[in-house]
Amino acid sequence: MNRKYLVDNTTREYLCVALQKGQEWEPNNQDSLASFMDSRPNKHSDDFELLSGEYNDNSFFEKWIRNGTNFLFRY
Repeated sequence: MNRKYLVDNTTREYLCVALQKGQEWEPNNQDSLASFMDSRPNKHSDDFELLSGEYNDNSFFEKWIRNGTNFLFRY
């Protein structure tokens, strides 16, 4: 299953924001999105940015979790 993530590369916390089911994307964790965005420590910095990407479960694990990402929200 593919998932779309937002990743804060400063704190290495992430949030899954959508799940792909068939050809369609379904929103996920929308109730947590506002608090995730508001809790970014450097959100007022001029160079603030979040990474976004679409990953299947295995590639996300290899790229982020194995390399020290902090788990913040369920997915």
